[in-house]
Amino acid sequence: MLVRSRQSLLIACLAALAGSAAHARPIQGADSVTIRAEYGAGNSREFQVFYAPRHFWSLGVGHMEIETDAANSHEVTYARLNFLAKRWNFEDAQANVFVWGGVGSAYFGAITIRPDAPDQPGSGHDHGPLPGDVAVRYRAFREAAWNAGGQIDYETLRFYSSLRTDTHRADTFEHRVDTLQVGFSPYKHEVDSLSTWLIVSARRYTGHALDGDELALLLRFFRKNAWLEAGATTNGEVRAMAMFSF
Repeated sequence: MLVRSRQSLLIACLAALAGSAAHARPIQGADSVTIRAEYGAGNSREFQVFYAPRHFWSLGVGHMEIETDAANSHEVTYARLNFLAKRWNFEDAQANVFVWGGVGSAYFGAITIRPDAPDQPGSGHDHGPLPGDVAVRYRAFREAAWNAGGQIDYETLRFYSSLRTDTHRADTFEHRVDTLQVGFSPYKHEVDSLSTWLIVSARRYTGHALDGDELALLLRFFRKNAWLEAGATTNGEVRAMAMFSF
């Protein structure tokens, strides 16, 4: 009787974790579709749709837009494959390692070149270094790009942590985001109940479009297949994300 009780408790804990943590990850479950949209601090937007034929891999498409000012805009449209590399199921916790990669097309509305930068596509000549602080803007163009990244996470019914890196790269463009998140829930949630989390999110942007660090405080809610996250950075910029799976 005690063995059955412990087995029932283990199954309940794992079910609760699967029902909660799955929404924070690029693969939801076998034969599922996930739609995700994110708004980042006034300078980035991303939309993704993934289908998972099996519980350990999914594929789909995404579109990302980055703006640094009124004159500079970058867009990347890509197809991507996600893979669950490793999963650990503990009695009251779960941990995962995900990796992904894909290819796509990068669009540049305008690009500013430093005075000492070499010539870029679309200029027509190579005049060598430019004097002073002259800024050269080239016309819009497209080029092939690729995407790669990974995530490792660990979660109990009251604690959540994840480390994630994601890179988009082309010949004349690179955009990388490294994110560390730590979260706490004020109560243990059940599978069918509303789950609430307070998340501290630290990000580092590296690349031609964005470069710098960001710290945000987020409030996360999810229930069954719906997920909503919203908050603000220490600079007062809004960050928000919504995800649905079915």
